[in-house]
Amino acid sequence: MKLSDQIDFEVQCLRDYFERLFLLANETSKIQPPFPSESDLAKQFGTELAKQFVSDSVAAFIRPDMACNIYSLLDFWLTKLCSFHEGKRNLPLNHTDIKGRTQLDAYHKYFTKVALLDLTAVLPSLECLNSLREVRNCVIHGGAHVSEAKRKRIETIPGISVVGSLVVISDDFIWDSLEHARTYLRAVATA
Repeated sequence: MKLSDQIDFEVQCLRDYFERLFLLANETSKIQPPFPSESDLAKQFGTELAKQFVSDSVAAFIRPDMACNIYSLLDFWLTKLCSFHEGKRNLPLNHTDIKGRTQLDAYHKYFTKVALLDLTAVLPSLECLNSLREVRNCVIHGGAHVSEAKRKRIETIPGISVVGSLVVISDDFIWDSLEHARTYLRAVATA
């Protein structure tokens, strides 16, 4: 099986898993009494965000986990693809020899500067994956809360909003991130 087929398979498995989780969230939200009350949330955050949070409370806990799952898939495959290209092209450097602003940046530098892959066509996907990395870091390192200093940057990410200090992830952000991960990984695998 080709690497690109393996990537497609794993992305489809995640997609199926996420669809089941969203179904579970939808079913659970119908039977679960809202807590805290919508009126209490409305006083603190405004009516629209309160309605979204209350009607969506289970999914609000599921989406951060999904973002982490996508990034884990991405990180696993980036390491594997570095090793693949290192062996295929007899490269003098290992991906761990390359430093970047972030680990994602270091992987990309390895692919473009050492393995000499042309990944120009998937730079928009890389930008979206960098946004996923930032959101994932807020989830992992801040319990899905963001500092005031990072708030402005996080709020500019499509599909992300901040309520108080809590990062709220939309369904669209999850699906878009998964597709961008697939697009970028396939491009690296087939280059």
